[in-house]
Amino acid sequence: MGNGLSEPHALFPCLPSFQALHIVILGLDCAGKTTVLYRLRFNEFVNTVPTKGFNTEKIK
Repeated sequence: MGNGLSEPHALFPCLPSFQALHIVILGLDCAGKTTVLYRLRFNEFVNTVPTKGFNTEKIK
């Protein structure tokens, strides 16, 4: 448990490998959406501040 974001394929095992994939993360204020986004991007936990408006990131 708690190790689900360490491997991207473990997060979405039913999806085939794509060259590009668009993911939309929606949720309530202060629910951890930016934390999940940065965990996927940097593969580590990053201290974040509450986001005003919206946030977009490109993960390669």
